[in-house]
Amino acid sequence: MGSVVRIYENGFVEVVEKPRNLFCPYMLRVYGVRKSCEDVVEHVVKLKMAVFGLFTSRRRFVTSKVVSFGTSEIVSWGMEKGFFDCAVVVCDGAGTVVAKKPELVQGIGAVMNGLLKTYPIPEVIKTIEDMGGVVLDKENALIDQVKGVSKAAEIGCRKVAVSVIGARCWEISEVREAEKKLGIDATVFSTCNTLAKQECITHMEKADYVCTSANEMIRKALAEKALMQLGVTIPVYIMSRKMKDIILEYLKEL
Repeated sequence: MGSVVRIYENGFVEVVEKPRNLFCPYMLRVYGVRKSCEDVVEHVVKLKMAVFGLFTSRRRFVTSKVVSFGTSEIVSWGMEKGFFDCAVVVCDGAGTVVAKKPELVQGIGAVMNGLLKTYPIPEVIKTIEDMGGVVLDKENALIDQVKGVSKAAEIGCRKVAVSVIGARCWEISEVREAEKKLGIDATVFSTCNTLAKQECITHMEKADYVCTSANEMIRKALAEKALMQLGVTIPVYIMSRKMKDIILEYLKEL
């Protein structure tokens, strides 16, 4: 939808920026919403808080698949098959997390969208650690995927999947630099790109996987450069040979 929402520790939900797109194919498919507005955004966020405990101490880590070509679905499968040692992802109540178990990756990502900032929630952090995850900054719940990749290398991961949202697209290029310095193999998933701007394209071209979200600009800019496309309603572009090989294996099991 391209909306910005602020959630306070007392549970109050504030829609800071109204939806930029009135129609979102993901919202239609998952929530049956045909036209977005501030009330719809608030309703969906509150629904996630009530059902899944997002941004609360009651956070549930649901491991069921939500969409076929989603980042968490592909990454968790890739970890099961040995394509990735770990994944650097972002979770409400914890910030950047190095997840070493596929269940944690899916549990975090299944209902999480475009998180810009969060605050530490001890119960969430404990659950993540109980599930084998490493929280980058337990005191501040810092979101920094580049530092997350460095932490992954520090704990011995060599094949690292990492998600980067459109609002922090510059991290893609920084991850590539870190990849060289650390001597690891990073697979970059560019996700939640509805709000991404033109200047993000140069960074997204360095990703392995790009979800176009509800962003027509990205579709026009990257369509001809993609090696492969997944889906039609919400196109996902496969940008590297490595990712294409992984996806071809993934498709065999759908």
